[in-house]
Amino acid sequence: MGREKVYIRAVPDYDPSRIKQVIQDGLAEFGLSGAHPSDITIKPNVVMAHNKIAPSAFTRSEFMGGLIQALQDGRNPAPKITVTEKCGAGIPTSRMFRRAGYFSLKKRHKIKLQTIEESRKKTVSLKKGEIHNRITTDRKIVDNDFLIYTPKLKSNSLTHGLTAAIKLNVGILCDRERMWNHNCHLDEKIVDLLEVGYPDFIVTDAVEISMGGNHLTQQGYPLGIIIMATNPVAHDSVCARMFHLDPHKIPHLRLAHERGYGPIDPSTIDIQGDISLSAIQEKTKEWKTGFIRVDAVDCNIQVLTGEPYCTGGCHGVFLDWLYMIKDRKPKLWKKLPPWTVVIGKYPGDVKADRVLIIGTCSSVQDRLEAKKIRRIKGCPPRHKDLVLWMFFKTGILNPMFRLDLIIDAYPCLFFCWMRRVFKGRFK
Repeated sequence: MGREKVYIRAVPDYDPSRIKQVIQDGLAEFGLSGAHPSDITIKPNVVMAHNKIAPSAFTRSEFMGGLIQALQDGRNPAPKITVTEKCGAGIPTSRMFRRAGYFSLKKRHKIKLQTIEESRKKTVSLKKGEIHNRITTDRKIVDNDFLIYTPKLKSNSLTHGLTAAIKLNVGILCDRERMWNHNCHLDEKIVDLLEVGYPDFIVTDAVEISMGGNHLTQQGYPLGIIIMATNPVAHDSVCARMFHLDPHKIPHLRLAHERGYGPIDPSTIDIQGDISLSAIQEKTKEWKTGFIRVDAVDCNIQVLTGEPYCTGGCHGVFLDWLYMIKDRKPKLWKKLPPWTVVIGKYPGDVKADRVLIIGTCSSVQDRLEAKKIRRIKGCPPRHKDLVLWMFFKTGILNPMFRLDLIIDAYPCLFFCWMRRVFKGRFK
């Protein structure tokens, strides 16, 4: 058996015509340019899009435009293309599509834009699942001629420093399944989803990556490349090495490899293209992923942690909340009020003026003495709930606490629910 290939091309900016040509070259490189599928599903990363708060977290519309042109070019009739996605929990995907510029994309290229929560669903039983026995997702993820994933390359403190093709699968689930076991079992959960969400082709937006903070709000960095592959494990292993991460130490990559989904050792992956991995690593050598323990964060808030340490749960989500402030409100970051935060089952005494306990299972095992005690429940709490309740319980105004996003998260979400009820698609 030959080695899996990862194809990397230099692309300096978001020029759709240049992106189109590079992707066509990539399709040819993998022997896919003559396949001519008639029913194509594209799954991007639009977990959050906002021109001020989250400008670098999503697959850009110009990138998607270049991909769609590459797929439609010279085809008569043109293939049926569906772009489907489920954004972050508790936010209507239609709002994020609009903020990301995807509605203009739909009009310009005559594609179908579909939100997973409002789509016709299909339930699939899993043979290899360790967390999920079955999942329910958009029919178009399961029934298509050709499935393309277009991740946004970025760091992520919930998944040991990396978001790429495999982590993209969390976005094929609606909120209830998405948040179920989004805790210390997140890595197993992500790998379970590969049984359904296994793309035929991966083309990754790394023209600009986002890195170093919260995976929604962190800063963008110009990397100037497009990454293509047909094996998601090989693809993500190369992406990890671009960030100077060891794929063996990223649990969802190691587990995916152990379940037979693909290679992670450099000797089993063939990297081709017009820019070398070493050149990319030289560019990123000073860039930090921000993946640390939440109790190691240097700020006025003291975090006390207990077991289990949930990288994908309450510990990671609170780290993400802290990073939102560091990313977008650096002045507030330096002046955060001195709360003591307990996450997990803390094995000891806690004595402080103000104590905040985060997570349904979190507690102080010995004596707790405080003038003010507050609790935020959830396993884990969703990002939007943490933003809201941290304001009401501590008075800290997170940068995500904005009128336009509150309208997205509550009134617009209600109308989205109503549409789903009328369509009979409330699952």
